[in-house]
Amino acid sequence: MSNRIKLLLLMILMAAPVMASWSMHLFKVGIPEQQTAKGDLLPELPPLAEWPLDWQADGRWWLVMAADQECAAVCDQQADKLWRIHRALGREAERVFRLRAGGDDALPGEVAEAWTGLPPEGVEPGKAWIVDPQGQVVLAYQADVEPGDIHRDLMRLLRINQDQGR
Repeated sequence: MSNRIKLLLLMILMAAPVMASWSMHLFKVGIPEQQTAKGDLLPELPPLAEWPLDWQADGRWWLVMAADQECAAVCDQQADKLWRIHRALGREAERVFRLRAGGDDALPGEVAEAWTGLPPEGVEPGKAWIVDPQGQVVLAYQADVEPGDIHRDLMRLLRINQDQGR
């Protein structure tokens, strides 16, 4: 009799995690609602190749910011922030390039491209985006975002995608 009880207890012990996870899924209890990315994930923006810029995806990750003549102070602060983030990437910095869309002045190591038409809807001066090697906008950031948030998101993307952007 004691062998049967031991077997029954062992079966209950083995089935408990499956039953617990099934009940969590069914009743939506205890499921973490944690957000990993600090930026807006997959914003509704066209790929960078469709922006009115003389730019083409070249297999690299890009930190992109929009600029124009009216946002001189904010855009300069954002450009400096992205430059510092780029420097903080360390040895991964060679996989990421910076693009100032709609700007004339470029910081060292930054590419500045003037608009050849009207910017897409949702592209506002001072905002920043992370663009993948295929030219798709992955994450969007407001001008007041903390640099550490962009850095963590970018490092996570680079770590997950080791083979892209090399």
